[in-house]
Amino acid sequence: MTTPRSDRAPLAVVTGASGALGNAIHGRLTGNGWRVVATYNTRPSLSDQRTTWVHFDSADDTSTSALRQAVDTHTGPLRAVFACAGAPSGKRPVAETPVSEFESVHQANVLSLVRTWHALADRARRDGTSIVAVGSDAGRAARPNNGPYTAAKAALESLVVTLAKEEERHGVRVNLIAPSLIDSPLARHVMALKGVTDPEAYAAQLPWGRALALDEVAAVCVELATAAHWSYASGQVYPLQAVR
Repeated sequence: MTTPRSDRAPLAVVTGASGALGNAIHGRLTGNGWRVVATYNTRPSLSDQRTTWVHFDSADDTSTSALRQAVDTHTGPLRAVFACAGAPSGKRPVAETPVSEFESVHQANVLSLVRTWHALADRARRDGTSIVAVGSDAGRAARPNNGPYTAAKAALESLVVTLAKEEERHGVRVNLIAPSLIDSPLARHVMALKGVTDPEAYAAQLPWGRALALDEVAAVCVELATAAHWSYASGQVYPLQAVR
């Protein structure tokens, strides 16, 4: 692929870019010559000339204006937004889960997209941006001891479909990727919360016998958002499961 001149390079926003999947998407984009506005909550990843890092907290009103201002410093079209911010639950039954955990998990997984859209709506409508939100198969699987996360991902799915219908007239596409277990540090932490001591054996019991690789999911996200042959797709939920 020919690397575009920096003043003509397409622009993307990746929220949650310091996480494993967001970082993988960010790396694919910058490797192909994109400029990226990348958000972090605790600390940014390594910096480079193509990336503008912005602190983003889904519970902080100032994050909306900070993200908007960072995008406005870039010329050229905003082609894609990848909503990768999120947080897991504590893996307890609903009866033992504090209401505050439901609120914080909903904030991280759902309201982060709302705040992102408040920051970018005007620019995205002008540029006909494609948005890909990262959900989870948990939004439909509704497994026990995962209430806050399941509820949040189900709400995210509904939000994506609603947003797609509202923004269709502006040429904005909105879709959701719903992967099963991804092999990542966060996934291993979550499995530890569930009492899993052998992650490989656990993954072998999944419907397709293994977890998804980060780069597999990142590749799907980038293609869905940017490839011309997906330009018709909006308001869709795409489940991902690994095949042996």
